[in-house]
Amino acid sequence: MKIRNIEDAEVFLRVIDAGSFSAAARELQRTPAAVSKQIARLEAALGTRLFERNTRRVRPSDDGRRIAGHVRDALAQLARAEELADDSRQRLEGRVRISAPAAFGHRHVSAALADFRDSHPGVRFELYLSDQVADLAGSDIDLAIRIGELPDSQLSARLLAPNPRVLVASPDYLRRRGTPRRPDDLHDHDCLLFAYPGTRHGTWRLHHGKRREDIAVHGPLCSDSGEALRQWCLAGMGISLRDHWNVSGDLARGDLLPVLPRWQPQASAIHAVRMHRQPVPRRISALIDYLAERWRVELAPPA
Repeated sequence: MKIRNIEDAEVFLRVIDAGSFSAAARELQRTPAAVSKQIARLEAALGTRLFERNTRRVRPSDDGRRIAGHVRDALAQLARAEELADDSRQRLEGRVRISAPAAFGHRHVSAALADFRDSHPGVRFELYLSDQVADLAGSDIDLAIRIGELPDSQLSARLLAPNPRVLVASPDYLRRRGTPRRPDDLHDHDCLLFAYPGTRHGTWRLHHGKRREDIAVHGPLCSDSGEALRQWCLAGMGISLRDHWNVSGDLARGDLLPVLPRWQPQASAIHAVRMHRQPVPRRISALIDYLAERWRVELAPPA
């Protein structure tokens, strides 16, 4: 038999991504019974069980996992075909779900999406802001904005902009504790640490010409929120390693001062990442191109 209802296939993927019939039903604003009926119809069409069910959870069967990959590819191909049919009018349409770090999302991503949608009103955005890294393989996120290293080789990445960083402290902190003159001086200071799974948040790597110093730092405060670290730094509670975009205004006003300005922190970058699937919907490729061009200027490293 054949799949005759594309919506059933879309519901099938939503159940997998959401983890349960009830969660998928909430996202789709339907009843669990309606979702269950659509899955049953799809199973009948395919002649196999797509899920293993028990009283506590629902998970894809072996056939369900294999079929899900083909369904995703097929729906992506269909979406691309629909976009190609609309190319003559150059109209982008459809939903894009995006995740981004919280502070960067508030400061740069939300404004960029608003401006993009002014030119492409047919595109709908769902923006999720968190300093936790979204699991693209296990979610319905189309695109993630990530800052820093990209260890996951399953993802397709596009460099959007360099991400210069800087050591900063408030004038009040430096008056009270003194100004570091060399990297080793950081051992005697309260350093505000970024605590994140898998990161070396207790070591700051600094460069000066060909010289490199890996400084083990410590302090009474750490957080997985870059904005929390910025606020603590402004309050005079220590020295922080911050992205330049995060503190550029504070530096311009003199609310924060650069520390060890001749020593450059380890380089970083801002990327757009997505699952490595083809074809890429035109609304997503156009958005990535737009962000790269916009942030090439907006986030240009300081002279």
